[in-house]
Amino acid sequence: MKKNILLLVTLLISSSLITAQGVGSQGTTDARSMGMAKSFSSSFGLYAVGKNPAAVFQDSTSKVELILPLPILNLSAAVGSNFISIDDYNYYFGTKVTDADGKTVGRTLTDTDKQNLKNIFKDGGTIYSDISFQLIGIKIQPSTKFGAISFSLTDRISSTTTLPKNLINLGLDGNLPNQVYDFNDTKFQAWWLRKASFTYSRSLNLLPTLLKEFSIGASINFVSGIFYIGVDHVNTQLVTGEGNIITGKGDFLAYSAFSDDFNVKYNFDDKPQKDFAFNPFPKSAGSGTGFDFGFRGKLQNNISFAFSITDIGSVEWNKNVALFSSNAPIYLDDITDKDQVDTLTSRLTGKDNGKYINSIKTDMATAIHFMIARSNRESNLRSSGKLIAAFEYHQGMNEQPGNSKTPRIVFGVDYSLTKVVGLRSGFSFGGFDKFNWG
Repeated sequence: MKKNILLLVTLLISSSLITAQGVGSQGTTDARSMGMAKSFSSSFGLYAVGKNPAAVFQDSTSKVELILPLPILNLSAAVGSNFISIDDYNYYFGTKVTDADGKTVGRTLTDTDKQNLKNIFKDGGTIYSDISFQLIGIKIQPSTKFGAISFSLTDRISSTTTLPKNLINLGLDGNLPNQVYDFNDTKFQAWWLRKASFTYSRSLNLLPTLLKEFSIGASINFVSGIFYIGVDHVNTQLVTGEGNIITGKGDFLAYSAFSDDFNVKYNFDDKPQKDFAFNPFPKSAGSGTGFDFGFRGKLQNNISFAFSITDIGSVEWNKNVALFSSNAPIYLDDITDKDQVDTLTSRLTGKDNGKYINSIKTDMATAIHFMIARSNRESNLRSSGKLIAAFEYHQGMNEQPGNSKTPRIVFGVDYSLTKVVGLRSGFSFGGFDKFNWG
């Protein structure tokens, strides 16, 4: 009985991470950067938008650069976790186990299996997804003296989930009395942002005896928010007692906002339910303005350096904005008692305490980026035999989707076999991934 009660509690807490009702330092980027473990050092022109606006300017004879959605959309995507390997996932969750009669049965965990699973979750675990696609981009660089101006329209759909370590401990040790489980390490955020970026970048004749080139750039970003879901906190605490009794306190706060085109119906709203209809250009659920700033230089010995700060700003959500909260005691001793189960569900997820609010404001995924690189060629343009080796430091200023306050250090290499074909590799340490080989 007690196992069943605790399994129910575990499922309810897990479901509250998914929904509150019944690009930063880490995010995806273009293929070249992904091949260098998300390095920014080889990004110039329109591929530098959102990374370092100073690199939009290029020492090039090209006057116009275009990125169009046809014939192939410029899309990047990543999904993963930083705490469990594919082998461990398949062993505990993905591989079917059959008995002697060939029937599918659950895996029976040994004491060693249980301890290994606890060790996997001992620091919690982050699961992330990030999809970015550039719908259109245009850059015009009339002359070196004038500099470069660009416009880019980019969508970013990101989510970050941190699973509390006590979910596993509760599920595996649920029959132990007098245990205290808290879930304050729980996190969940997701959003879809559409960013229209206007950038100006130009070269400056700064310290010519020391610098071969130096450029600065700035972007203003007009952001439309399509949806947002965020858990502010889960300070729920459960205590297992004698006689199959669970007590504690449900303390939960979450927000959500959706475009009108999503036809979301909250459980506290009496309006008729409408079917969801996909629209590639949905109405905005919020808006904001952000800024990027950066500079980039090259010394006489072909050592380059760069610094940028991106996504300074915030988004105010004001369409279909809801708050879900719970701050009440928990008591459960009978899983067959519908009233007790309904009360437990409400106090773990806040689903019966939802209401509309006027607006909420969220920071953008502000981040700083520093790079130093060495090239065997003077020009920034790609050419046969060109080699770039780079060291980079990326630091998120908050924990918004696609961002991390844990620093990320990157070592990347890009070797051009021809003007269009290259070999790239890199390693990164820190951030969500902890370690990444690009």
